[in-house]
Amino acid sequence: MLVRRSWIAAGLLCVAATAGASTYPERTITIVSPFPPGGATDVIARIVGKAMGADLGQSIVVVNRPGAGTTIGAAYAAGQQADGYTLLLATNTTIVGARFLYKELKYDPDSFEPIGVLGTAPMVLLSAKARGFKDTEAAVAYAGQHGEDARIASQGPGTLSHLLAECLQQEAKIKMTHVPYKGTAEALPPLMNGDVDLFYDTPGTGLQQADAGAVGVLHSTGPDRLASHPDIPTVAEAGMKACEMQAWWTLVAPAGTPPAAMARLQEALQVALKDDNVRKTIQTAGTEPSDGKAEGYRAMVRADVQKTGALIERAGIVLQQ
Repeated sequence: MLVRRSWIAAGLLCVAATAGASTYPERTITIVSPFPPGGATDVIARIVGKAMGADLGQSIVVVNRPGAGTTIGAAYAAGQQADGYTLLLATNTTIVGARFLYKELKYDPDSFEPIGVLGTAPMVLLSAKARGFKDTEAAVAYAGQHGEDARIASQGPGTLSHLLAECLQQEAKIKMTHVPYKGTAEALPPLMNGDVDLFYDTPGTGLQQADAGAVGVLHSTGPDRLASHPDIPTVAEAGMKACEMQAWWTLVAPAGTPPAAMARLQEALQVALKDDNVRKTIQTAGTEPSDGKAEGYRAMVRADVQKTGALIERAGIVLQQ
């Protein structure tokens, strides 16, 4: 009789566990965006979150926690309960660049568990219209003449925008003043006003301003010319092959998130990225959408760690406190 009761009890526990797993999610899920509203990361987070929420049967809200090169948002997400209800839309900066640039990170970049890769994109070098640069060579010549009076903006310390700014200076053998902002929304107005001279931005926002005639565009940082703007040369064509780098976006969860929740989130992300409207919106943001799978994430991070670490060492970028 005791044995029979123990079997029944064990069976009930299994049923309860299975039921608990099958009911995820039971409430609203939050995606933390470590950039201010309005940039490519925010656009991607919102369109993907909406589509995933429809598949999961629960609302997904996006919360912006910008600052400190995405590390504020990342630290917040890492510190939340690992239950599948707080996710992070991470970038190269969050997972790779920050580990080299901050002495005391409040999170472990390698501890996040990947749900899936959303997409990749090159950056574009924008220039102040007032300067009248016709190409990268002209911008480099201007910076060489004006030294540290020439100013190059970035999306924040440690961002890919910042690393490319350092790479440009290193390869062109020039020295400009780096002006960090908290994202594209803050960096574009000074560029359009002529308060800064150059700025590496994502194509989604940068090319909108270039097409409108508000800024110039000198090159892109991908291996190939942009299909939407084939007249823009690549950074390799501009003579700086070492600065060929691309941004990537991935959805991750805090370490220890239950496997059942991870599996359901991965499924929902892959469904979302098959949606034509989602893919079109991501492409409009200047990003090439992925299939949403997590395979290859670790290898991608390792490759970027090696390249980024070498760049930071060569450029002599000082660690942030």
